[in-house]
Amino acid sequence: MQLVRPALLAVSLLAAQPLLAIDLDKELMKAALVGDVEAVEQLLDQGAKPDAASRFGKSALMFAVEEGSEEVARLLIDRGADVNGVSIAGCTALTFSAEGGYFNLTRLLLEKGARHRIKTRAGWDALMIAARYAHVESLAALIKQGANVDTSDKDGNTALMTAVEKGFEPVVRQLLDAGAATHIRNREGASALMIAAGKGYVRLMSLLVERGDNLNAVDEEGMGAIFWAVDDDQPQAVEWLLQHGVDIDHKNLRGETPLIIAVRNENAEMVKLLLDNGAARLIKDAKGRDALDHAISRKTRSIIELLN
Repeated sequence: MQLVRPALLAVSLLAAQPLLAIDLDKELMKAALVGDVEAVEQLLDQGAKPDAASRFGKSALMFAVEEGSEEVARLLIDRGADVNGVSIAGCTALTFSAEGGYFNLTRLLLEKGARHRIKTRAGWDALMIAARYAHVESLAALIKQGANVDTSDKDGNTALMTAVEKGFEPVVRQLLDAGAATHIRNREGASALMIAAGKGYVRLMSLLVERGDNLNAVDEEGMGAIFWAVDDDQPQAVEWLLQHGVDIDHKNLRGETPLIIAVRNENAEMVKLLLDNGAARLIKDAKGRDALDHAISRKTRSIIELLN
């Protein structure tokens, strides 16, 4: 028995039974979702609205783009669909295209006037999303169109920080080459370098410093990249930072040094690494406690032996 696709079946029923406008719009969204160009065209001819959308504001165009259906998207746009329609979640056809990595669709939408600065509820615009998912071709198209390479989300994380956090070196280079700033901080005061240090991405750390990131910058708690590397147990990052002149005994706002942080984390290997590189043992924090005091309070015998 021959099977008939649901969208085509819906269209074939039009001749037998008139549909209300709302039914036409629903069928249009279904047809767009499955990429059925013929059904979409027939439904539009029957009176379906090109901008038909769900109760959440997700339009037929968004459904088509989300599924990567360039032909359906082009048809809907040619028949009047708004390329800048926004869903309740703040999504647009362009953000869906950026997420899917659909370069041709991204280029089409931009050519048709899609605005690249519209952000989702999370604060992500199309460029941020392309960077987040490492879709370099779509990212290049957005950059060429003039998208803001320093765009940030609701937490202040830039596209560069997002790419760094995920370890996407090609994307990091692409953004830096396009002029992305290395000095910007998120709401916690963190820089791209601090994030790279916390992840142990030494190659990215080197690249960021080459492009102007400040080795000695600190976050809102007074902690620089070495604190991030120590706290997240990234010995290679710690060694790289020390080789490049970072102060091993720098204090944060609580008076703690990287050594004290390592002791508090009960990380004997990190404590040894810092001691081997000359970390001062007797520096006291704001409460008057040095590294040994912290080790004794935690009864970490191996660290106590290292500090004695």
